[in-house]
Amino acid sequence: MSLQPLRDLAADESRDALDLRKWSVVGQDGSALGTVAEVIVDVDSRSPMFLQVVPHDHPDDSPSECWIRVPYHHVAIDEDGRRVVMSDIALLGLGTATTALLTDRAR
Repeated sequence: MSLQPLRDLAADESRDALDLRKWSVVGQDGSALGTVAEVIVDVDSRSPMFLQVVPHDHPDDSPSECWIRVPYHHVAIDEDGRRVVMSDIALLGLGTATTALLTDRAR
């Protein structure tokens, strides 16, 4: 599996990947959490794997390493509202390794 940011893929390579950049990120209760800054795509399957989210209280001059990386399988997409809805497990771990540990134990 080769992962790349959507912005680094040629247009023909990324045509199947949904471009969620600049979409709002909300909790299941509708509370605003941030904005999708980047979509990390599996180049081989051309599917989104992670979303990098900039929290609303994120200072503009902060380094990109402060983004929250959320596993794509822990979100729901609301195409009509151009929103990404985070699951409770994504909120619990804030998209860090914690969610993977919890998910793996649940299997």
